[in-house]
Amino acid sequence: MLFTFALLVAHEARCQDLRLPFTAAPPPMKFVPRSERDQLSSITDAKAHTREALALAEERLARAEQLTAGQQYEAATEELGIYQGLIEDALHFLGTATSGKGNKARDTYKYLDLTLHTHCARLEAIRRVTPSEYAVNVKAICEYARDVRTSALNSFFGDTVIKETSGNEKGTGEANSKDSSAAEVKKQ
Repeated sequence: MLFTFALLVAHEARCQDLRLPFTAAPPPMKFVPRSERDQLSSITDAKAHTREALALAEERLARAEQLTAGQQYEAATEELGIYQGLIEDALHFLGTATSGKGNKARDTYKYLDLTLHTHCARLEAIRRVTPSEYAVNVKAICEYARDVRTSALNSFFGDTVIKETSGNEKGTGEANSKDSSAAEVKKQ
C-alpha cells in the first residue's frame, strides 16, 4: 500500500515538471492600407508627407493603446504592424525626396526624431501590459522605432571625411591671413 502511494505521488510529481515550450504570437504584417497609401501618395512635399504619415501612425498607435487596454492583443499587434509600415514609408519617402536639400530636410528629420521619441515611451507602456507571447512583437516594433530615430539623427551628419591639417599647413594659413589683413590696412 505504501509502495503504491509512493509510486502514484512520484508519477504525479514528474508530470508537473512537463512544461509547454514558449510560443510567441506570429509577428504582425507590416503594411500601409490602400486608403492611407492613396492619401500619402497624393502629397509630394517631403515635409507634408512626413507629417501626414506620422499623424496616421499616431492614430494607429492610439488605437493600439485602446485595444491593449481592452485586452484585445491580437488586434493591437495588427494596428502596430500598420504603424510600423507607416513609419517605414515616411522614412523611405523622406530619404528619397530630400537627398541633398540641406536644412529643410534636417528639420523634417528632427521632427521625425522627436515624434518617435514620444512614440517609444508609449510603445514601452503597451509592452509592459501585454502578455509575453505578444510582448515580443511589441518590443521588436519599439526597437524598430529606435532604429529609425537613430537613422534620422545620423542624417544630420554627412558621409564626407574632413582631413586633418598638419601643423605646417596651419602656420602658413595663419601667415597668409595676417599678410592679407596687413594689405587691407595699407589700402585704407
